[in-house]
Amino acid sequence: MNRLGRKISVTITVSILFVFIFYLIINSYLLPKYYLFQMKNRVHELSSELNKMPMDEFKQSVTHFEQKYNVTIVYEPTRSDLDQFNGSLRDNLIQKRVTLNKFWVTDQTLKEVKSGKRISKIYDQGKLKSSFLVDFIQKDNLFIVVGVSIVYLSDAVQIVNKFTIYIMIFLIVLLILMVWIWSKKITDPLKELKDISKEIAQLEFKKAKISTNDEIEELAKSINEMSDKLKVAHEDLNQRNANLKIFISDISHELKTPLALIKAYSAGIKDGIDDGTYIDTIIKQTDQINRLIDKLLELSRIEREIIKLAQINVIQLFDHCLRDFDIELNRNSIILKKDYNPTQQLLIEADRDQIEKVFNNLISNAIKYTNNREINIQFLEDKEEIIFILENETNLKDSTQIQNIWDPFYVMEPSRNKHLTGTGLGLAIVKSILNRHQLKHEVKLSDGKIQFSIHFPKPLL
Repeated sequence: MNRLGRKISVTITVSILFVFIFYLIINSYLLPKYYLFQMKNRVHELSSELNKMPMDEFKQSVTHFEQKYNVTIVYEPTRSDLDQFNGSLRDNLIQKRVTLNKFWVTDQTLKEVKSGKRISKIYDQGKLKSSFLVDFIQKDNLFIVVGVSIVYLSDAVQIVNKFTIYIMIFLIVLLILMVWIWSKKITDPLKELKDISKEIAQLEFKKAKISTNDEIEELAKSINEMSDKLKVAHEDLNQRNANLKIFISDISHELKTPLALIKAYSAGIKDGIDDGTYIDTIIKQTDQINRLIDKLLELSRIEREIIKLAQINVIQLFDHCLRDFDIELNRNSIILKKDYNPTQQLLIEADRDQIEKVFNNLISNAIKYTNNREINIQFLEDKEEIIFILENETNLKDSTQIQNIWDPFYVMEPSRNKHLTGTGLGLAIVKSILNRHQLKHEVKLSDGKIQFSIHFPKPLL
């Protein structure tokens, strides 16, 4: 038996032993007294009732009361001859099948009864192992005896206690067996949960299969749910660690090239071979490093910023962002095809500044990479959400790698020409903002076009 089963068995057994011992003590010492108390009350109640009744009614009701209360009632006119009087009472009792070894009414008792008192006595019958409990009352000139035989309870109590001990032993054995069976049903699932918990602690995210229809099953479901969530969190942490390694590697790559150029051109200046362009190149590479650092700081700041939600008109905000790119759009002769009503009110609940950064990065990205100098923009609306879509032609052909576009330093220009690719952090910033807003977003390739979409839930009224 396991430890929990032993604890349950010992606790219940000790409790039952305590109850049985207490029961035996009560039986041995209090039961006889309680029995005598109840019998006295019965006789006293009857004698009080008889004392109040008229004589004629009393004589007619004697048999009825004897049967009702299981007592013996005899009466005899009082006499001066005490021996003759007691003999008559004995004869009356014998006629009612009550034979007593010891029964005698003393002169003092007669005097007290004649004065109106109710006298109670107990006559011990010795070898008969019984007593005769009586009440003496006086009614007119009749001396009335109301009595009941009381058996000795000590022998009966000893027999009952002995039987109780046998029953107790049997019940304890049965109880230990039942506790063992039931504790096994309880502790086996708990042991399984313990083993599962140890495996989870070892990063083995297994599940318990327990069906007990009680709190243990509910606990198992909670542990299973915890295991699933820990597995997802662990996988996410591993992915984040892998991304961090890639991120550090990419940062190193992005910084290595401009630093190498700065070092090379600085050495050229030192050696006196500057053709007049070395300083400009150094400044240009330094600016590139500054832009990269600014983007990194912006990405870090976005992860820490508190989102300030407010209702905003998403079309109005997008058009405001577009106006900032008018010069660049005109310089590159890019055509915007807008499939929405600029005056329409489409409300969303979001952080205005952060969604503005999302639109700016997506517009900037589309301007850099569009092949046919054309950008398509749509706002779709249904009952539950507003869908923003931005689409342009692209050189990307591998749709299986398209999801990498959200990763830091992933660029869509294979040559990694900085005039085209920038820092490679713009879409990573977009993804971070949208994730923090819990907004569904997608990117896909279709017919040579890349399409970005954002799903904005409509705010609750």
